[in-house]
Amino acid sequence: MTVPDKWRPSLALLIACVVGLLLALPFLALVAARTTSNQFVRETEANLHAQAAIYATSFAQAYEAAATAPLEGVRLSAAQRERLAQDWHPIEARLAVSNSTILPPRPAPMAATTPAADAYVQIAKSLSDLAKQAQKTTLVGFLALDENGTIIARSGTDAGNLGHIGEVRRALNGDVVSVARWRTEEYRNHSVRSLSRDTRFRVYVAHPVVVSDHVIGAIYLSRTPSNLNKYLFQQRHTFIWLAVGVLVAASLIGVFMWRFLTRPVLQLQRQAQDIAAGKSEAQVSGYGVKELAGLGQSLIDMGATLRKNAAALQTYTKHATHELKSPVTSIMGAAELLEAPDIQDARRTALAATVKAEATRMDRLLDRMREMARGQNLLETTPTDLKAVLPVLRTKFDDLHLEIGGDIDQPLPVSHEAAIICFGHLVENAAEHEASTVRITFDAATSTIQVQDDGTGISPANISKAAEPFFTTKRESGGTGMGLAICAEIIAQQGGRLDILPCEDGTVIKMSF
Repeated sequence: MTVPDKWRPSLALLIACVVGLLLALPFLALVAARTTSNQFVRETEANLHAQAAIYATSFAQAYEAAATAPLEGVRLSAAQRERLAQDWHPIEARLAVSNSTILPPRPAPMAATTPAADAYVQIAKSLSDLAKQAQKTTLVGFLALDENGTIIARSGTDAGNLGHIGEVRRALNGDVVSVARWRTEEYRNHSVRSLSRDTRFRVYVAHPVVVSDHVIGAIYLSRTPSNLNKYLFQQRHTFIWLAVGVLVAASLIGVFMWRFLTRPVLQLQRQAQDIAAGKSEAQVSGYGVKELAGLGQSLIDMGATLRKNAAALQTYTKHATHELKSPVTSIMGAAELLEAPDIQDARRTALAATVKAEATRMDRLLDRMREMARGQNLLETTPTDLKAVLPVLRTKFDDLHLEIGGDIDQPLPVSHEAAIICFGHLVENAAEHEASTVRITFDAATSTIQVQDDGTGISPANISKAAEPFFTTKRESGGTGMGLAICAEIIAQQGGRLDILPCEDGTVIKMSF
């Protein structure tokens, strides 16, 4: 099996993308803020509506005090009167500004054709003085108009009639109107100073002045709203520090990801390549995060297992070649003698018996090697217990007295198949050593299994070598020296260890998990 050959991003590329995205976040935030710049306009619009309402109230009160003639302004409609009759009738800011919705610059005033009435003339100065004083703080352009749209009070120098302007005409008909208009001032191109300038348009609010349900005039206010550029210029020092902080954070993230992710992964990759090439893998200087440390340990364990299996295979091959050489030589010699024309019948029978015995020995040796290979792959985890294993062993070894003890109902730490193979070899070894009784005991608390027999036992000098492959003291009787080696391999595959304990009578095998 091979890894499909297709394009995949490298860790370095992923880290670069993450860091780049982190660096781009402030700029994305600025773009998002720019798309919501209408908020600046609406804040200005709301402020102008509030001031216009106050100015309109002052205008109406002053006019009522000065007026002597009947009211001549436009009478409010029923809907307009109903809205004003409510206890609370706030005006919402709803301007949505784009290049297509901004109106041309405000038209210049036209000459007034009708002089203002005396009541307007009387209150004009006080309204102008109020507007000029307020303008020092609010920066709002102020115009007060009579019922015909003629300017009667101002904060600047405008004079004439504005009745031809759309928002003024609507205000004189009782509506509250707000619009955005382009400014007429020219801007020079400044690389940095332009950031501190206001927007190129102004917000205009026209508010009717109502007395006794008649529109006797209008308040016409204007101001240039703040914008994102000006806000950024005002907060430039904060944003510079923010950019520095983001750059430092992105650099730290890049360094940490390289130190704890990319570099360990590359080192683990080289280590795996060394294992695949059969080399002794180099020690990794650092594993980074916990998961990579676990992966590194798995690679080390895998390398150790592969080296162990390779060494075991080499050992098994050498021993098998050596062990098979003797019976093969005997069979070939017997076959040559059997070909002699003058061989006697007794001699022929003896040679045939030799061939059969040596072939049986070879077959048994090959069976043991197959069991050894099988034991290296017994990773099945089907639970079993001593009560389930005992009937199988008694059927196979009916001439021995088999006993079980300890936690016989508790699940063993080995699979059923592994237990049958392992206990079978141990009981067979006990029978070969003249045992009559074998007792298998399981201690669930310590997770240990002990197999004890009353046979001749193993000499102290051979205890350390008894579990080595092909070591046997009964080669003449057909011993292969594979039984304990197979058991040790199976127990190791199941996560345990096999030990031969010193014992005066018989043999004690302990398996610890």
